[in-house]
Amino acid sequence: MGCFLLSETASSQAVFEQVVVDVGNVGVTVTNAGFVGRANVLNNRTGPPSFEYPLDSGIEHLFEAGLWVGGLRSDGIYTVRTGAATASGGYAPGNSGYEFAQLSSILQRSKLPSSDAFTRHAISHLDYSSSFQDTSAVLPGTSILMPDAASRLGMKVISESYAWNFPFTESFVILNYDIVNISSQPWDSVYVGMYHDIVTRNVNTTTESGGAYFNKGGYGFIDSLQTSYGFNAGGQEETLNTYGGIAFLGAEWVDTRTNQTRFFHPNVTDEYVADGYQPPAVNPRWWLFSGGTDDLGRPANDEDRYRRMSTSFPNRAQYASESEFEAAHEAWYTRLKTDGVIAAGNWIGLTPIGPFPRVNAGDTLRVTFALVAGLKSDDFQGQAGKPVDTGEAKALFANNILWARRTYSGEDNNFNGKLDLGEDVNNNGVLDRYLIPEPPAAPKVHVAFERPVNATGNETVVALYWDKRAEFSKDPVTGKLDFEGYRVYRSNPGDDKSGDILNRATLIAQFDKPNNQTGFNNGFDLVSLDEAHYFAGDTTAYWYRLEAKNLKLGWQYLFSVTALDEGDPVAGLEGFESSRVANAIRVFPGTPPSENGDYKVGVYPNPYRVNAAWDGTTSRTRKLNFYNLPADSEIRIYTLAGEIVATLKHNSDSYNGEIRWYDNFSADNRIQSGGEHSWDLLSDSGLSVSGGLYLFTVKDFETGDIQKGKFVIIK
Repeated sequence: MGCFLLSETASSQAVFEQVVVDVGNVGVTVTNAGFVGRANVLNNRTGPPSFEYPLDSGIEHLFEAGLWVGGLRSDGIYTVRTGAATASGGYAPGNSGYEFAQLSSILQRSKLPSSDAFTRHAISHLDYSSSFQDTSAVLPGTSILMPDAASRLGMKVISESYAWNFPFTESFVILNYDIVNISSQPWDSVYVGMYHDIVTRNVNTTTESGGAYFNKGGYGFIDSLQTSYGFNAGGQEETLNTYGGIAFLGAEWVDTRTNQTRFFHPNVTDEYVADGYQPPAVNPRWWLFSGGTDDLGRPANDEDRYRRMSTSFPNRAQYASESEFEAAHEAWYTRLKTDGVIAAGNWIGLTPIGPFPRVNAGDTLRVTFALVAGLKSDDFQGQAGKPVDTGEAKALFANNILWARRTYSGEDNNFNGKLDLGEDVNNNGVLDRYLIPEPPAAPKVHVAFERPVNATGNETVVALYWDKRAEFSKDPVTGKLDFEGYRVYRSNPGDDKSGDILNRATLIAQFDKPNNQTGFNNGFDLVSLDEAHYFAGDTTAYWYRLEAKNLKLGWQYLFSVTALDEGDPVAGLEGFESSRVANAIRVFPGTPPSENGDYKVGVYPNPYRVNAAWDGTTSRTRKLNFYNLPADSEIRIYTLAGEIVATLKHNSDSYNGEIRWYDNFSADNRIQSGGEHSWDLLSDSGLSVSGGLYLFTVKDFETGDIQKGKFVIIK
């Protein structure tokens, strides 16, 4: 046909890659093959997240999502190129519906000076960039034929994801697609969408799998924010109630009449109508994973896919009156919201934008979406709040979407795609997107476990140290050095079981500049050091130290130190604060390693009672701690008859929790004291041990010394 370029070898060296965006409070897997998410997250819960929020909570919001591009080719054929499709196993090489082949590896960039990927050209704190195309004959590096060769449009896509760790940006990841027409012919009536299988469930606490896992969803669409969303409407597992969604943020295309780039969004509908164009529209669609007929069943071919992208449902044109249409519309969205309550909510979604009148050969069409998550408001937590989907329930989620839009719009305050009078804050004559006021840089934090003077048992001091980098931060909008002070946050024992330990952390201290109109004016004398403190293997100069008081051994605490700027007291604007995610550390107070047997090894709690306060709800999520261990040692646990029950190897440099409890209730950003080791009360053969008296020995591999002790398990 001659309407596209067929590439046999252009991407032959590229391999499939996936990486995780986790700089904020969401964890999203992105790939270089046109789709995002990790379809097998339920079956491999300790692997990377799919679309997790809050980070490390186990609450996932996505099976898989992917880019769809549809249009009319010059040969009169409507075609849709898809980056993901309705498939029970998700992506597999060569599968039908996965029609993009990777062109490049994934490149990482960062605006954070502390990052190894730092560059001034970065957009966000964590950028990932890659490219893919729909014209490859075979999957790169294989002999696997790419599916549906006859339907190629002829495109190259440059895909970029952006994420920040500011408090107001940490609940979303922006996905930007530059879609280049590399064929020799134009595309007409183009629609671009995100296919999405939104599934909101806690993979750590749910006991359901298969269809029972996927059919509890409630769904909806926020017209004013152009956002399709989902929530857990019927699951009975213990979890936070959250929303996850796909928001259309905006698009830019080259108007073929003027050869000028124009903003494309329903917000500028009047301009397009005035110019004789069909107005921009987002047409949210859903169909059932299995079953369903007509518009509620899977689209069977490209013609059907294009019709779904270009036609709203319910279709206003099919109703005799406005009142009939409104009744059908309300009934449809009520069904979407409530099907999950009766375990009938296994819906697949699509959020398309269009029509772009024409994309000429060589032109680039830029379309930007965001994956956004949010908690339901406090009044709608708990089992009773799961099926509720009201404006009040969505308030926090909607605010997060607004921040995603605000971040995308940059200087475009009135969201019309033009640089209007007074909007050029950096005076460069260009409409800059992603230009937002920034708080100071997050401090670098180090946790030290220190023994008090004259300690004899398991007394421990936990000390937080942090550096001064925040004090040299310049706001990119104002150009000012506006650092004001520091805030220290800490969670309480048991907060880890909520799945949202970060947001449960509360302010325990603040130190800020004296003699101004902001903050407490209490200065830094209580925490500042006379000279910088350094730790082995770390070149950072730490200038502040805060000793954490009254911590319980063995419990998990989250600590975070933030920096805030001056704000504008005269204008009533509070200071911007750095993210609590950026340096959040989960700390387990405990004893440092014992040297030369100076401290006696012990066990706590002793006696241990089944379902101790920090335990999970299953026999696999129990925890008993040994303390005052030598740095390199071996623990052996015996019955009274002398039979070995379990053998535990301990190394203070590498031990970071090796039992299921840490998988379910902690995360990789945890810090252990080095002299403690947890046992899950399972034998070496994986069996739960019975109640009774047990003996143990601890051998110090460095000295050969052996200590002995005993403990009681009460069931």
